[in-house]
Amino acid sequence: MYSYYVRRYFEWGGTLNARSALRFLARLRREGYSSRSLNLVVQALRAYFRFEGAEDEAEKLKPPKVPRSLPKALTREEVKRLLSVIPPTRKRDRLIVLLLYGAGLRVSELCNLKRADVDLKRNIIAVCGGKGAKDRVVPIPAFLSDAIRDYLESREDESEYLIVEDRRKRKDRLSPKTVWHLLKKYGGRAGVEVTPHRLRHSFATHMLERGVDIRAIQELLGHSNLSTTQIYTKVTVEHLRKAQEKARLMEGLIE
Repeated sequence: MYSYYVRRYFEWGGTLNARSALRFLARLRREGYSSRSLNLVVQALRAYFRFEGAEDEAEKLKPPKVPRSLPKALTREEVKRLLSVIPPTRKRDRLIVLLLYGAGLRVSELCNLKRADVDLKRNIIAVCGGKGAKDRVVPIPAFLSDAIRDYLESREDESEYLIVEDRRKRKDRLSPKTVWHLLKKYGGRAGVEVTPHRLRHSFATHMLERGVDIRAIQELLGHSNLSTTQIYTKVTVEHLRKAQEKARLMEGLIE
């Protein structure tokens, strides 16, 4: 995405100048870009400006304020429905969903996983070079180890990566674009709006709802700051509030 926006900026006629970049951003806003999308463009241009040595111009570009919304998690029933529409023969596709939800991985971490990172005897995954270059170890349930083993046994290539592209690209590392495409396809079949990060959100939210300590969840997610993980406490409170409101509605019906 950074490459795309930098390329589009120069195709538009931009230069290594903050004033030029601000005019470009103003145009994108008129085209309907949200603050969140504009924030991504700003980060891309700032990174490129710094790469070219234009530090002063990069500092003049300030990202717009992005309203912080609570992460949306799938219900357990929606996760089951999503898995149910994946054909049994599509072992790779099912494993992708299981790793995003069952291990709380980021899509980049999923794509970068190597066979050597997985210890099926001890049921653990070593996530190397996560966000902020932070490594961590994630325990996985036995059924997920079985799914990994089943998928690897179906492979005939010698790629070092745990999950690879299909057919002619068999030896290639799994692409994030492929993951997004698969989730959109299966989500459409299941009637569920799903993204890689929403599955990660669901993993954290469901664990918190089951009483898992928030600091343990912080370690599993690879968050540097507990404040990032604490977002999920708000999600859980909202979940409980909605349940309480439903109970009140039932009381009204009884009365």
